[in-house]
Amino acid sequence: MVRNKQSTRSLIAFLVTWSFLVLTVTGVILYIVPHGRIAFWTHWSLLGLEKEQWAGVHMMFGGIFIATGVLHLYYNWKPFKKYLAERMEGHIRVKRELVLSVALTVLVIALSVLDLPPASWVFNWNAQIKRAWVTSPELEPPYGHAEESSLAGLAKRMDLDLPAAMAALEAEGVRFDSERDSLERIARANGTTPMAIYAIMQRFASAPGQVVLTGLTPLDVETRYAGSGLGRKSLGELLEQLGLDRTTALRRLREANISAEPQDNVRQLAEQHGDTPIELLKIMLIPGYRP
Repeated sequence: MVRNKQSTRSLIAFLVTWSFLVLTVTGVILYIVPHGRIAFWTHWSLLGLEKEQWAGVHMMFGGIFIATGVLHLYYNWKPFKKYLAERMEGHIRVKRELVLSVALTVLVIALSVLDLPPASWVFNWNAQIKRAWVTSPELEPPYGHAEESSLAGLAKRMDLDLPAAMAALEAEGVRFDSERDSLERIARANGTTPMAIYAIMQRFASAPGQVVLTGLTPLDVETRYAGSGLGRKSLGELLEQLGLDRTTALRRLREANISAEPQDNVRQLAEQHGDTPIELLKIMLIPGYRP
């Protein structure tokens, strides 16, 4: 129990220290965790905590760090003010260290906003680490937040035979109430992952890659592929995943004045030409399409 002002200061000092340590650990972990779509699809966890739990801990201790930092300054205001007065006694002069620290802070903000080195290196390392978690195409959901879709919604969007898929789930011992249950709810109830549930259902999909190059409208492409994380893939990986003919896709990009190679990152390629990944996909899928 806090008995006096000195013990209160000690408590706050310890809280500031522990908060800093927890924020350091959670900050590193959140830097290396896979992207949300992968983490939620696979129920990724580290030391027993999933991504949202690590984020929750980080958020709470961020608040504690701010609050205790303010209290720490409050309880040490007199010595702090005395220190400033002694430093500035006899003359008003902004110390070189203060100017330098402010300048560095502004510089880091500017480099981060403009995505320039060395800030861009940190962002690139982060992206590379997150991509490294995806060791096989099965780890990617078919679209963003697919785990939140109901069985019926997923079957409709992915062109699955719903009755056959549901029968297969039951045959595998997967328990669910109805076709309105989400993959996330079913996975939690059965101690598995949305990815595993989809793997069973996916066997009843129409043959992949048979219709992607014909009959699609720009709205069709957005409906099918928006939010699927295609911007994080290389062009070659995207073509392979969707079953697109590489020669046809690259030719359509060249006709749109976009020079590309299979190893190019889709998002970076799109940004170089003032487009978005979904617009590049439209060019490759729809003959004659131009953004």
